[in-house]
Amino acid sequence: MSLQLVLRLHGCETGGSLPVNVVHASREHVIVYLVLNMWPAYFGLPVILLAVTLSKEIRRHATFINLCVVYILIGMVFTGSITGPQPPPLLCFFQAVLIAAMPPLQAMERLEPTIYMFFGIKGACTSAAYLDEDHGGRLWIMIILPYVGYFATMIAAAIVGSNNLSHVSRDRRVFYCSLKYDPLSNTTVIITGLVLSVTIALEVWSIVLLVRFRKVAHAKGTSVRGTLDLSFVIRAFAFGSYNFAALLLCFLSISSPSTPIPDLVIGTGTTLVTFIFGTQIDILRALCFWKSWQRPVAQAEPDLRDDLSQGSASDTERKV
Repeated sequence: MSLQLVLRLHGCETGGSLPVNVVHASREHVIVYLVLNMWPAYFGLPVILLAVTLSKEIRRHATFINLCVVYILIGMVFTGSITGPQPPPLLCFFQAVLIAAMPPLQAMERLEPTIYMFFGIKGACTSAAYLDEDHGGRLWIMIILPYVGYFATMIAAAIVGSNNLSHVSRDRRVFYCSLKYDPLSNTTVIITGLVLSVTIALEVWSIVLLVRFRKVAHAKGTSVRGTLDLSFVIRAFAFGSYNFAALLLCFLSISSPSTPIPDLVIGTGTTLVTFIFGTQIDILRALCFWKSWQRPVAQAEPDLRDDLSQGSASDTERKV
């Protein structure tokens, strides 16, 4: 979880000094943390990415590919030199810099599926469907912007860390090397918190649009399945719910900085992405190629967008 990661990464130490070893974690905690990060990064997500790339039947938005790549990178960064003696100073420095830059990248990547879902629902509720071909500039911004934030934060962390090498250590966080520098952590917290707040706001807005869309569909005696990819919508909502829960846990963890639970929750992020987006039926068909899958029968659904437009016009007339 992005905002929580920033606070945990920098020890939540803006309010006072903490012991050198901030997190009190056992060997079992470290093993669980390691497993949660390793299997999706080295196996789960690469397999999903391979299936999406090679299969002719799977079609995914470019931001989904971006999401998988980012979480593979996150898992690999977090699993370096997690056990044993203190890693060499140079290795610890590089890991601390990479991890310090992860929260903005992670938050922006979590925002992208929500944006795509929002425009999809909004397009279904109007006369104009949302097509990537009509918004090429927006698509490229969504792909590039997370990496711009990532490299900008990484450069800032590298400059700060190189001038404060004594503040780089694995002892404080136990699970990973960290950089203690409050101005950098506070700035990253604000940026990450704003991005997560936008994500949650778009989730709520999407729910409002979806409820309105469903009411019109129910009045017509039909469903919205022919117009919306409900599977993706449900998964995107599940992903957004995790963001909301993690945001709450972040603030709760400030009062108990020594508990390893927030760091373990951070570790579930990569596993959660694998299960939420890797269990869609077309991906499962590609992975389980030896099985005979029953193809769904295509059914034409009435177009509800005109009814929505007419309903809005009628509401306006009644108000007038």
